[in-house]
Amino acid sequence: MKKQFSTANLLLTSLLILFVALFGTTKTYGQCEGSPNPMFPGCQAPGGPFKVMLVLDESGSIRNAPSGFEDEVEAAVTGFASTLAGIVPTTGKLQMGIVEFASGASTPVGLTDVKSGGFLTTVANYLGDSGPGNHYNPADPNALTNFEAALKEVQKTPDLDFVFFITDGNPTAGGAIGVWRGLANSIKGSGTYIFGIAIGTGINVCNIKALSGPDEFGNPLSFNDGADWTQTNFDILADDLVSFANSLIDTKAPIITCPANIRQNNEIGKCGKAIDYTTNVTDDCPNVSLVCTPPPGSFFNVGQTTVNCVATDKVGNSSSCSFKVTVLDMEAPKITCPADKTISCEASLDPGNTGAPTTSDNCGVGSVTNTDVRVDGSCPNEFTINRTWTVADVHGNLSTCLQVISVEDKKSPVITCPANITVTCDTTVAKTGMATATDNCDVSVSLSRRDIHISGDCEWFCITERHWTATDDCRNTSKCVQVITKDVTPLIEQALAAGPLVWGQTAATVTLKAGNGACAVKWLPYSGVTPTALKFDDAVAGPDCRLMSNPLDGTGHIVNPLLGEAMKLKFLVRLNPALGDKKLKADLNCTMHFIVRQALAGGENATVNELLRVTDLTLGNVNVNLLVPEHALHLLAVLKCVNTGRTVCNP
Repeated sequence: MKKQFSTANLLLTSLLILFVALFGTTKTYGQCEGSPNPMFPGCQAPGGPFKVMLVLDESGSIRNAPSGFEDEVEAAVTGFASTLAGIVPTTGKLQMGIVEFASGASTPVGLTDVKSGGFLTTVANYLGDSGPGNHYNPADPNALTNFEAALKEVQKTPDLDFVFFITDGNPTAGGAIGVWRGLANSIKGSGTYIFGIAIGTGINVCNIKALSGPDEFGNPLSFNDGADWTQTNFDILADDLVSFANSLIDTKAPIITCPANIRQNNEIGKCGKAIDYTTNVTDDCPNVSLVCTPPPGSFFNVGQTTVNCVATDKVGNSSSCSFKVTVLDMEAPKITCPADKTISCEASLDPGNTGAPTTSDNCGVGSVTNTDVRVDGSCPNEFTINRTWTVADVHGNLSTCLQVISVEDKKSPVITCPANITVTCDTTVAKTGMATATDNCDVSVSLSRRDIHISGDCEWFCITERHWTATDDCRNTSKCVQVITKDVTPLIEQALAAGPLVWGQTAATVTLKAGNGACAVKWLPYSGVTPTALKFDDAVAGPDCRLMSNPLDGTGHIVNPLLGEAMKLKFLVRLNPALGDKKLKADLNCTMHFIVRQALAGGENATVNELLRVTDLTLGNVNVNLLVPEHALHLLAVLKCVNTGRTVCNP
C-alpha cells in the first residue's frame, strides 16, 4: 500500500509503502546512493509504541531569505508533534525526539512521550530562542552543518522507527561522504527508516540520496515500492510534516467492497451449490486480512445465506460488508410409479395393495399424493383407475407419474340352495325356501329360478328340480338345484282318519284303510280310458298296494278310469264334506245324460253323494261291461265334471 505526499500543489497527504527488501542482496553503491531503507515504518497502530526522531539542519544555506525561516520550521515541528499527540490515544504509545545540528549536534530533545503533559512545551522551549544550547537558526551565517555529528547523535537512540532528516544536503563540516554515508547505512541496516526532506537553496540531491535512498516522492505523487526523499519549501513545510504525522499512525479502516447479491440454481443432484466470489479490499497499509463467512468456494445450501466479510488491517482497523447468496432449488423430485396392476373388484384400491411410488429429491421429499380418475367399463364392477401420483419436494417442485389400475369382476357369486324338501301341496318359495347368494362385489345379487318336472303327476306325487341361478352385475353366474317332492299322502291319510274308504259293492269292492294312504298316490292318476266294473273280489289295499285282480299298469297306476275318478271324488268329499251336498246341476253346473239322470235319485237335483252311491253300484255290477257300458261312460263324464278343477289340496 502507499502513503502519499502532496506539495504546493504538492501537498503531502499520505504515506504509502509496499515492502522493500532489507537484506539479502549485495549491492555496489554509487557516489549518490546509500543502502536501501528497511520496510516503511508507517501504518503503526495508535497503540504503538512508535519512536520518531526529527533531525533539523541549522545551516544558513536553507534560509532562502535574509530573515531566514526559523519561525516556519519551528511551526512545522510543533505542528508535527501536536498532530502525533492528537492521534495517539494514550501515553506510552508514541515517542518523539529532536536532534538539531550545525558544526556539531546540539543537546537533543530525547525520546519523549507525545502524550505527556509537558511535551509540547518542551518542544516549543527547545526550538525557541530561550531554550538551552544551539537552536534552529538558519539565519546564522556561521552555522556549519555536520551530517556525521547528527547521525552519531541519532545512533545514540536505539530501536528508532523513523528519522526525518530535514536538510539542504550540503554538510560543511565533519567527515567525508563515505563516513557519514556509512553511518546512515548502519542506521538503516538496524531497521530505522531515514526519510530526507530537501529544503532550502542549492539542494544537493546526491547527498540526500546517500542519506536516505534514491527514490524521490514527488511528481507524479506516488511511492515506487517506497519513497526515500522529497523536496518541499518553507511555506508548506508545516503541512507536509502534519501529513507525515498522519501517515505514521494508521487510523483509517480498509475499504471493502462486497460483490452484488448472488442468485444461482442448485447443482444437479445436490441441495445447494459451491459458489466462489471475490471481495475487493483496499487500504493505505499492507497486510490486510480478509475473512468472509462462509468463505469463497463454500457449499451454500438451498435458500438464502448472508455472507459477512470483515477486512482488518495489521493495526486492527476493520470494516465489513455483507451480501446475500441465494441458491434456488430448480431440480424437480424424481418419482417412479408402481407397476400397472389388475385387481379383482373386491380388492382394496389402497396403495397398500396396489403399490406406492418410489421418490427421491436432492433436498428432500415434502409430500406424496395421488388423485384418481375412474373410467367405467362394460359393467358396474369393472372399471379402470388412472391414478396420478404427485411428489412435491420441500421447495415446491413437482413431478408426476401415471399408474393404471384395472379392476375386473371375474368371480361368480356363491349360491346356496334351500334344502331338498317334501311338501304336501304348497310348492311356492314361501314354503320350499329361497336360495341365497353372495358376491365378491355385488351387494345385491339377482336370483332367478326355473322348475323342471322330473317325474310323477304333481296332483298326487311328483319330483321337481328347482334350478336357481345367481347373477351378479357383471353377468357372472352360479347355479344350484333344489329337489322338491310333492306327496299328498298326508291328505289321503287325513281323509282315511274318519274310517276306511270303500268303492264298489257286495263282492266287487276296493277298500283303502288308514295307514295305506300312500297307495292312492301310486294308483293315481289312472291310465286307462274305458270305464269298467270292478273284478269279482274284495280287494283290500295292503303295503304292496295290490288290488287283487283289478288291473294296474306297469307303473302301478289304476287302469280303470271309473275307479280312478270315483276314488278321487271320495277323497275330495272326505276332505270337504260340504262338497257331498252340492247339487250336480244347480251347484256344479254338471249336465248329464238321461241314462245317468234316470239312475240318480232326484235327477238333475241329485247331490254329489248320490252320484257316489250310483257310482259304487256301477263299480260293483260285474255285468256293467256287458249290460250297461254306455251308462258307465256317461257316469264317468259326470264324475269328471265334478272333479275338474279340484284336487285333494284344494277340494
